[in-house]
Amino acid sequence: MKRSAIALTSVLLIALAPQAHAATKAGSACPTINKTVSEKGATYICLKSGAKKTWQPLTAALKIKLEVEKAVSLNVVPKAVIKTILQARKDKSPWLDQECSVDFAATDTPVCEAGDLTSKKLIVLYGDSHASMWMSAMDKLAKKHGYKVRLFAKLACPLVEVPIWSYQLNKPFNECTEWQQKVYPIISSLTPDILIVTDQWKPAVVDGKKSDFDTPFMWDREFPIAMSRIAKLAPKVFVVGNNPSLSQDPVDCASKPNVSLALCSSGRTQADNARYNTIEAKAAKAVGATYIDTVAWACTDSLCPIVINSQLAYFDQWHFSESYVKFLTPALEEKLKLTK
Repeated sequence: MKRSAIALTSVLLIALAPQAHAATKAGSACPTINKTVSEKGATYICLKSGAKKTWQPLTAALKIKLEVEKAVSLNVVPKAVIKTILQARKDKSPWLDQECSVDFAATDTPVCEAGDLTSKKLIVLYGDSHASMWMSAMDKLAKKHGYKVRLFAKLACPLVEVPIWSYQLNKPFNECTEWQQKVYPIISSLTPDILIVTDQWKPAVVDGKKSDFDTPFMWDREFPIAMSRIAKLAPKVFVVGNNPSLSQDPVDCASKPNVSLALCSSGRTQADNARYNTIEAKAAKAVGATYIDTVAWACTDSLCPIVINSQLAYFDQWHFSESYVKFLTPALEEKLKLTK
């Protein structure tokens, strides 16, 4: 009897083994929505596809998408967020609070490096405060893949090479163009293997005054010119698109007693900077650069929530929190496709 039971068990195991392998094949039928299985280093998740349920590879980007979709139905601020709300303003990249993020009135070019400092392979990260925002992620990825990273970041200074309006200085931002003229020769002399650029749009200047009306036309004209110059500085160029710009302060909203998180979300059409991101994506493609859409990492088709993956995704209206950047780092790694 014992021998028969062992034999039956062996037969069942042999019969089930190929079925288990077939079950985790991408596109094949699966039993339960959101069920996950791991096999041979890959993870699959069961999701609805049309009228069917099928296995899909659980990539970093898909994991983020699922968390964002869950976030839009979240109404109560999670306890984990409430516990950290008083420190939420400090949950930002440490690179934002040092000389590496050149101040508004300054035109310094400090040497700011991270990653594998002994490596001969170089990544240059260039832009405004959003470059500093992504620096911790690039530090981690560069160490993992054997690159050194050099940061060039000036607060509120975008990539276009014409004077734009500075809200902070309340005048045309000539310091931005002066800083750019210093930085470009340095980047060129470094001959980076990879150049990553990122920025947020800023208002145009016409006759010495801010002109919101002319801003999109200026961006449409000037950003492609800037990308043409940038593309010559490295064999591989990536443009990290601007993240959502929220319609209200996320920390203030989440701090309100008994607030419904739905009221803290921003409509995607108001937050996604679509007009400017479309211009930047088109300009990137025109010079052979890769555009990375970060709005897709923070918004559904209709809403951009502020609490995603049980954490505040922003520390102000315009920047992801350091915690959320850490969550996004695997997706950034998938896009960059770095190799040793």
